[in-house]
Amino acid sequence: MKKGKIKFILTFAVGFFFFLFPIKFHGEWTVSFDIFIKFLRKNIPLTLSYYSFFLIIGGVILSFFTLFSKKKNNSLTYFKSSPLIILLRTIGLLFSIFFVLKIGPSILLEKRISHTIWDILVVSVATIIPIGAIFINIFTNFGGLEFIGVLARPLMRPLFKIPGRGALDAITSWVGSYSVALYLTHNLFHSGKYNKREVFIIATAFSTVSIGFVGVVASTLKILNYFPYIFVGYFLGTVYTAFIIVRIPPTSKVKDEYITTPDPEPEVKPTIKEAYRIAVKKAEKSGSVFSISLKGFFDGIFLASSIIGTIVAVGTISLLIAYHTKFFDYLAIPFIPIYKLLNVPNVREISIATIIEVAEMYLPSLICINTALFTKLFVAIMSTTQLIFFSSVGPMIIDMFKDVPIKFSHLLILFLERTLLLIPFTYLYVKLIMVLIAP
Repeated sequence: MKKGKIKFILTFAVGFFFFLFPIKFHGEWTVSFDIFIKFLRKNIPLTLSYYSFFLIIGGVILSFFTLFSKKKNNSLTYFKSSPLIILLRTIGLLFSIFFVLKIGPSILLEKRISHTIWDILVVSVATIIPIGAIFINIFTNFGGLEFIGVLARPLMRPLFKIPGRGALDAITSWVGSYSVALYLTHNLFHSGKYNKREVFIIATAFSTVSIGFVGVVASTLKILNYFPYIFVGYFLGTVYTAFIIVRIPPTSKVKDEYITTPDPEPEVKPTIKEAYRIAVKKAEKSGSVFSISLKGFFDGIFLASSIIGTIVAVGTISLLIAYHTKFFDYLAIPFIPIYKLLNVPNVREISIATIIEVAEMYLPSLICINTALFTKLFVAIMSTTQLIFFSSVGPMIIDMFKDVPIKFSHLLILFLERTLLLIPFTYLYVKLIMVLIAP
């Protein structure tokens, strides 16, 4: 028992400090995980770029191998997918050659496309997932998951219809990265700790951009001084939409079945003492920290290799449509009467910003840099809580949870549902902010 206590306390402390403990760094609040990733990206950018490129090459090769191989290989399960996804990974490899070698059509080499897709999204995901997987594996295998699950169950189950352990997935997105949170959800799903509906809810309702990126959006719009108001709106908007969406289709229609032997949370009293007891018991049964860390790292490598090709393909196509066609201008037309009725400023910009988030969540901020304060606040909160965007999180969810399955059509419906729910919420919230900050 003593050994289990030491294991749990030490690993929980390391995991908590790395992912959850706030640190002020260069004038901004962040976490150690974010600082470490930024350090790597600043000091070895070329190495990370080629590393990401070779991951995509490996992902495509192994995808075709699993497609044509008749042997079942559990270690290659990440790469087994439909012909359509494998085609997207292959297209992603083609685009990657252009981005890395800086050759090919000039339309692809524009900084607003190549930099966004490759430097901001792909290299980040390829780096974040394997490193995050090490610490997430340590955190979850030595009792951290059980500890948080027991304490959060009374809140998560009645409000969002998911186990208490789902709180860890949500927190990981908010303070760390949605890509690490999705890795955690994927692992727990395949170990029987979530059923299909719970995975659907967590992946599509809580895999938001991090608090740090909310700060980036506020900074881009030059309203960082209003960040506390924006953060509260982002948090409340996420909770509000999740509460409603879990109770309506398509979420409510997903079957609550498992893909392996179920391992649901124990029905126990949600006290710190009980949470600690269960966590220590889990830690006692776990293997060595080194072996679990190593497994997490290679799991992260395989997972990143299987998904970043899809991100490159779908993300690039989405941005090409957004920047070089009037497609989103036309899609924004139905929102114009709504915003005119609400009497908001910059109706055209706010309408386009509302719909273009589905391509890339950073685009609404770029569109609304020179708009009224009301519009900036509205867009900062709205774009960070709409959640579904196809430059990254959309293809990741489809690719990672093909056993649910989460389909493209599901994500489009969820995007529209979240958008329609968020418009009145964000409007009223920003109206309240304007009253509070009025001279």
